[in-house]
Amino acid sequence: MNIEDMTLGSHVQTSKERRMIIRNIPILFLFCLTFSLFTTSTAAQEVKRVYIAASYEKNHICGGPQEEGVIKGLNKTGWFEGMNLEVKRYYMDTKRKNTTPEAMKKEANIVFRQIKEFKPEVLVVLDDNAFREVALPLAGGKDLSVVFSGMNGQPESYNAKKRFMDKRERPGGNITGVYEKLYVVRSMIVMQSAITGLKGKKIVGITDYSPTGNALTAQFKIELKSKPRNIDWELKRVKDWQEYTSLIKKLNDDEEIGAIYPVALSLKVSDTVTYTAPQIFKWTMENSRKPEMALNYFFAKIGLFGGAAVDFKAMGFLAGKKAGQILNGEKPGNLSIEDAPDYAIVFNLKRAKELGIDIPHPLLTAADHVYK
Repeated sequence: MNIEDMTLGSHVQTSKERRMIIRNIPILFLFCLTFSLFTTSTAAQEVKRVYIAASYEKNHICGGPQEEGVIKGLNKTGWFEGMNLEVKRYYMDTKRKNTTPEAMKKEANIVFRQIKEFKPEVLVVLDDNAFREVALPLAGGKDLSVVFSGMNGQPESYNAKKRFMDKRERPGGNITGVYEKLYVVRSMIVMQSAITGLKGKKIVGITDYSPTGNALTAQFKIELKSKPRNIDWELKRVKDWQEYTSLIKKLNDDEEIGAIYPVALSLKVSDTVTYTAPQIFKWTMENSRKPEMALNYFFAKIGLFGGAAVDFKAMGFLAGKKAGQILNGEKPGNLSIEDAPDYAIVFNLKRAKELGIDIPHPLLTAADHVYK
């Protein structure tokens, strides 16, 4: 092939390429336009901010699952940390370390300072201490929406201290959230189905005198109004670690006691040491011979016998969805205050074996979580 043939071939190739490019111009234009609009939209989208204030220390057995649920609830409504959402967290550690009213208020002041600097659109508070010390003082504000999760105290009781709602169905202000319904009666029925010989024996609930303990005591009173007549129940309250350990030993020796519901979750050991759920339950499982009803399924996961337990992750998820709805433009006052949406039937087989309890197979099959 001579030089002219080579040049002609090159010319033909170039013409074909040009015709192909010309035919594809509409597609290329549409692609460029779409990409431009996408990048412009992404750049223009405002990053929103959510502040999470937890009553607990980091990774607490109650707080951790709620926090995880909150984030998943935000994701469900279109908000993703690191993309269009910035999340700041603070752990007030009011169950283990900062247990006095003075210490709680000091932690609340830290939260207030951080909120002022961070300027979140939504504040999420986990459990009663954070609600009482942080959320309630912010009731009526116009610049910050508040969502609570894991409230044990009655919303009406808090409302009497400082008005934050018109009614649960339509709060009307800047605060909404999820009340921690315990499903105590349901758990008792599950326990009777799981333990042969429990009928006719007494179930003993144990609470402390912390703010959460007071709230739990009130919840028991409310929920047990619908208790079946064939369930015998008694509530015991303890002031400190010594009273708790003495009570457990006493219950061990009482043949009329069939099960316990231990929800004393903050017990003072000395002036400088306070035990919380992990330490309390570890000792309980080593020294108690009565099957334990678990407040939530994470308590069963670390060793308590089980029952129908509050699903803390589902509770946090619902609170997170409410926070996401607010970020999407909904007013908190239009979002109803709801009960924890679900319970989980849970059992710990290791604990059952230690106690010599053979849980019926159909009940195990129906359980949501079985820990070995």
